[in-house]
Parts: sequence; C-alpha cells; structure tokens
Amino acid sequence: MLDPTNVVAAKVLHAAVLPLVVGLAIRLVEGTFSVGRFAEAWPVTVLFVFAYLGAWSLNSAFERYPFVSQFEAAFLGASCAFIPVGFVLHSLLGPSLRIIAVVAGAGGLAVYLVDQFFHQFRESRLVVVPGGVSYRLLAAPGVTPMKDARLDSVDVDGVVADLHSSQAAYQQVMAQHGLTEVPTHHAGYLYELLTGRVLLGEDCRTELTVGERPYYAHFKRAIDILLLAISLPFTGPILVVASLMLWLESGGPVLSWHERIGQHSEPFLMAKFQNAGSGNGQENATSVGRLIHKLRIDELPKFWNVLKGDMSLIGPRPKALDFSPELVEKETLLEYRHYVRPGITGWAQVTHGFAVDEARRELEHDLYYVKYRSAALDLLIVYLALKSVLSGFGA
Repeated sequence: MLDPTNVVAAKVLHAAVLPLVVGLAIRLVEGTFSVGRFAEAWPVTVLFVFAYLGAWSLNSAFERYPFVSQFEAAFLGASCAFIPVGFVLHSLLGPSLRIIAVVAGAGGLAVYLVDQFFHQFRESRLVVVPGGVSYRLLAAPGVTPMKDARLDSVDVDGVVADLHSSQAAYQQVMAQHGLTEVPTHHAGYLYELLTGRVLLGEDCRTELTVGERPYYAHFKRAIDILLLAISLPFTGPILVVASLMLWLESGGPVLSWHERIGQHSEPFLMAKFQNAGSGNGQENATSVGRLIHKLRIDELPKFWNVLKGDMSLIGPRPKALDFSPELVEKETLLEYRHYVRPGITGWAQVTHGFAVDEARRELEHDLYYVKYRSAALDLLIVYLALKSVLSGFGA
C-alpha cells in the first residue's frame, strides 16, 4: 500500500495490446483477419483502450482505502469501466460487430485481470518508533508486531513515528540503524491508511485540512438527483405499499419528522416512517414498522430530504441537535463533520455497521470521509453498502 507497484508506462504498454486483442477477436469470430473489418471495428478498439485505462485508474484509487481487497478493487474498477463501455458499443454497433465486441471485451478484461494478478502488493515492513500515539497502531487491522534485530534500508520500507512528541527517539533510531534514506511516515497517516479513520483522542494532536472541491460537490448533487429519478419506478411503489400498510395498522400519519443537524450546522427536518423504530426505539415499533426496519426500507422517506438538498445519498449520518454532549466538549474537530451534507449511508456505516456504538469512533470515520471525499470513495461506499445489505452486516 505504501509502495504501489502500478507504473503508468507499464499500463499504457498493456493498453496498447488491446488492438491485438480486437484483431484476434475478428479472427476467432469470422475465421480470418481482415484489415477492412479491423478498420470498421475502430470504436471497439478505442473504447476498450479507454475502458482499460479507466479501470486501472479507478483500481489505483480504490486500493488507497482499507476494507477492500486487491481483487475487489480490480473487480470494482473493471465493472465501473467496462460495463458502461459495453452499453455504448451495444447501441453503436451492428449485430456482427457486437459479437466481435463481446469477444474482444472478454479478452480485454482477461488481460486486465491477469495484469492485476501479477501486480500483487506485499506486506510492508515498517519500523515503529515508540512514543506518542504510535502505540495506537498495534490495535489496527493487518498489523503484525515483530522484533527483528536486523534493520537497514534493504529490509525496511519505512519508519513510522509520532513526529509531534517522539522526535528524540526518532532521531536515535534513524542514526543507530542508518535509515536516513528510508521514507518516514507520521503515525496518524498510517492510522488513517489502516483503519479508514482520522486519529482522535486526548493523547494526540490532530489537524484536519479540508479543501474546497466545488466541481465534486456539483457533480455529486447531480448524481443524487439522477439516481433518485432512475430509482423512482422501483422505490415509488415500495413507498406507497409501506405507507398503506402503516396507515391500515395505525390509522394515523405514516411519516414523522425529526430535527437534525445539516450541512454547516444548519438544522432541518428529516422524514421517517412513523413507528418504524431503530436502535433503542425498536421496542416501540409496530409489527409493520419492525418489518419495514428489517427490510431497511425505512430509509426511503429520506429521499425527500435528498431531493430538497438537505441530505445526500452518501455522507455522515444526520445527528440530533443534542447528540453526545460529552463528545462536543472534548472534540474541537467536530464542526468539520458538518462540512458536507449528511447522508442516508456513509463511511462509518459501511465499515463499522449501521449500529455504530461509539460516538468517537463514528466521528473518526466521518472525518476521514470529509477529508478524503471523492467520487472514487463514494463508489466504494455504494459497493460496501450493497455488500453489507446482502451479507446482513450492520443489521
């Protein structure tokens, strides 16, 4: 993870093989290779080259985040790049060229996956300098403490230290073992890399830099509206049926409205199904409400808040105005949580479950999302959310 093995020049070279794959596809489908047929298939060649480079670019982005294996990153990157290209080619090409495109696509995808298979990361070997918050890394996933007396630039990939409070120990280790040419990483950075959380606590000094990303914000808003429009034929009937069932059971209003903290700490009213129940309120839910919660369609009324612009499909979960007063007193970075629109699901929910028990841990996840928010991270959250629904994680 610290030393990516993907090289741009190598990827461009591999992408250059795709015209050969198209030529072989023509030979397999038609029994002979024709230069004229190859010229007709130029959209296939061009689009699959772009799909390959796009898949590699997305894969490289996904690999920066924890909770996703290299195979999952490769699969997700390929899906996001090759499937849209397949739909475009299906609409552009005639029947005969479609068969060639299918064979070439399968071959191009095989080239991509084989390339990824031969570029596996190995485990990083790091020297952790004691002191400060370095001890917090020992509880991080994927960390195996080892004692090795042999430390030199050949065996070590990097040095990790809390540069805020262990400068003396850091200088001693570097001088004693001759690691001056080895890169140094701050303990907080490694903590983020391994856990997907921003390091918080009384024993650390965390500074959060949140840059302006206006194009991303507009793009995300447009995607929210587009996805709502696409999902309406499916979610609309579900909303109608669930509302009717609740009304028949209770005879009263089917929606309730709850005050929540929105973007820039502005309050808004969030819609929920009446008596759907969740968390500590589950015991007060009706039988239909419990069914709605179990099927997780109790989130659907929040689509109204997404349409209004109070919420997004992806972001930190909206909190009540009086949530966790102890955390408000201790954490000076809490205000950054409200830098973005709250979401129906978010990084904390897909990595730690929907029932996040510890307020500080949830905040660490939310701040990580605010710090690294991007289209790639949003795609990863969608994938992990679907995976959690199918596996029952976080229920």
